[in-house]
Amino acid sequence: MSLANWLAACRPDLQIHRLFIPGTHDTMTADCDQRYYKTQALSLQEQLQIGVRFFDLRLRREMVAAHREWISDISAEIIFDTILQFLKRYPQEFILVRLQNANEAKDDFDEYKQALLDKIQQYQSCFYHWQQDQQTFVFPTLAQVAGKVVALECSPPSMQTYLLGEQQWALPWHQNPWISLQDDWDGPILEDKFNAIQHNVAQSCLVKDKLFLNHISATNGELAYPDVYAQELNSRTVQLWQQMLGKPVAGVQIYDFIDQKIAEQVVKLNFLP
Repeated sequence: MSLANWLAACRPDLQIHRLFIPGTHDTMTADCDQRYYKTQALSLQEQLQIGVRFFDLRLRREMVAAHREWISDISAEIIFDTILQFLKRYPQEFILVRLQNANEAKDDFDEYKQALLDKIQQYQSCFYHWQQDQQTFVFPTLAQVAGKVVALECSPPSMQTYLLGEQQWALPWHQNPWISLQDDWDGPILEDKFNAIQHNVAQSCLVKDKLFLNHISATNGELAYPDVYAQELNSRTVQLWQQMLGKPVAGVQIYDFIDQKIAEQVVKLNFLP
């Protein structure tokens, strides 16, 4: 099995929220030269090739990638085109993305919404369209999303940025009863953070109708920087995944400074040992 197309080895009738998916936090920061804002060493293309299937995409209203005060020259077109070229090469894969306004002031949601929807309109055929009836909501299967971008959107739900005309191109990230989120990022004590990671995964074995999103990433506090947290947590989670082989775990494991060893260990949990 190749990490570049590992989803092709999964059952096509498997619902996507029951996969165990390697993901990245602040995906587009490999070129960032500011330690506090740099959270990745691998490019988007490199992450795709090692099996990462969840991407945290932070865009400003100018439709360029950013992480707080660090603003890149990487356009939304470059990001989407890279993903779509990959899906064209590997049509049985799908890509889960989180789209968020990268302006920390959060004072331009109207302008951001218009810019984002203009961009989504250009790529609309590439996105999976979610069902809108919450009474009968179910997550799609791998067969239903093959070759597609599956989006989560982070604007205030009241703005309905997740709608483009009558089509729901994204699922709201916030206030979503179908999502179980662990994102203890702001200076957590190391043991507390690791316990939160373990709890999210343990819950995924018991609750079968939610998408579990589990951030391995953190910053601030005594450890101060994302790379220091990653040095501690990444290796510990790899050991945890080795111990959990064969268990019915599910969800997205969202890393800073992911590498091939980490991605491979996450992917392995989708298959019987």
